Amino acid sequence: MDLTEITTAIQVVEISAETRLEAIGQMVAAVDWCDPEFHANDLIAAIERREAAAQTVVVPGFAIPHAMMKWSGRFRLVLGRSRPGIAFGIPGTDRVHLVALLVVSHDHPELHLPVLAAVADLFRSADFREAIVAAADVAEIERIVQQRVSPSGGQGPPVSSQPPRLNAILISQAVALADSLSAQALLLAVDRLDNVPWNMLFDWQGKLLIVASETADGVAIRRPHTQVFDIPSSGLSRLDRANLGLLLAAASGVLEENAWVVCVAGPQGAQLDSLTVVHPEPHWHRMFSGRCSSDRSRIRPEVLLRLLSLAIELATEGREGRSIGTMFVVGDSHCVTQYARQMVLNPFHGYDAALRNVLDPSLAETIKEFAQIDGAFVVQSDGVVLSAGTYLAPKASETPLPSGLGTRHSTAAAVTACTAAIAVTISQSTGTVTVFREGDIILKLERAEKTRW
Repeated sequence: MDLTEITTAIQVVEISAETRLEAIGQMVAAVDWCDPEFHANDLIAAIERREAAAQTVVVPGFAIPHAMMKWSGRFRLVLGRSRPGIAFGIPGTDRVHLVALLVVSHDHPELHLPVLAAVADLFRSADFREAIVAAADVAEIERIVQQRVSPSGGQGPPVSSQPPRLNAILISQAVALADSLSAQALLLAVDRLDNVPWNMLFDWQGKLLIVASETADGVAIRRPHTQVFDIPSSGLSRLDRANLGLLLAAASGVLEENAWVVCVAGPQGAQLDSLTVVHPEPHWHRMFSGRCSSDRSRIRPEVLLRLLSLAIELATEGREGRSIGTMFVVGDSHCVTQYARQMVLNPFHGYDAALRNVLDPSLAETIKEFAQIDGAFVVQSDGVVLSAGTYLAPKASETPLPSGLGTRHSTAAAVTACTAAIAVTISQSTGTVTVFREGDIILKLERAEKTRW
């Protein structure tokens, strides 16, 4: 979903209400819905039903209440700001200062999850949210939002801080290598966008891919043929950050198979120190292809990437101060459930499918909480979570696994060997995220402290 289209649909509102219901009513009333059959009370009731089923506070201080309803438009986003904060009615949570109210028409259900995910991504940066809360007025909020999406404001090279000297040397060599190989892209894995030597890259005409673990809001990207992927990669090794970037770029349709990509990465921080040349195909082709021929059953790339993101966050952060190990089994759920039984009552049973899709950012905390339960998550190919705390007992895979891997990994290998599913595991002892397909390991993402590279 294009963020420019998202920001065009935003209407900014100052909220004076102190409770969630009053605030939602104030935001709905501030919009001209351009539809004589639109009824504000119906929308408020739909949002309240969603809140009653599952809260929509994505991160402390920020909520994305959302609903689908009969309406002549496509989607509308209302951004409400309250400096004193709103009591959202959730025990143990802070007051909410920013509310992004999303309304999607019943005639365009395909927009619901993509727009919701794009809104969550737009407001992911804590610095960006804090800037909006601190803004002087609505006009300044609108300017901040537009600057976030289209920071160009003119011609010439981007503005950035002075990067380390070694970064500049490596980038110079990488550009020369990309030109000599006729590489399709140059990929940089950095912590922040202002670690990139932009002035050296502005006159280069090739495709530039940047994998950043933290967005630098003050950096203006005016270079054409540039795409930025924000991922929670700060805890990963150098090569794994590059691999994950290749996967994201390929899933987004940016990269082709069997063409060189020059990757530059470094340890955590501003320093770049390694250069590799790879084909993207070994890192992603098997991830998004396989035995499943049904379009309906084929795993959506955004679902798999969302599960990888959740797995990386769990591996890095743990839960309540302790390490977490768990497994997600996605796709071919009809076959997977033949090998499944519940170890505990299924916490997702009985909820509407729209409330338990992994693409909904408000489901993240629920998944992280249930990850503490023994057993696996079973997820449909479209992202709907069928169960948690699920015990899987397929026939053991004949493919030998590397030494040191335990029952969880053996189960992941076995269930993917006899179904068309993909399994994503998190090792409780090492924090390594491993992806299985057709009984084999096809991707491993290791924490930086567990490996030199």
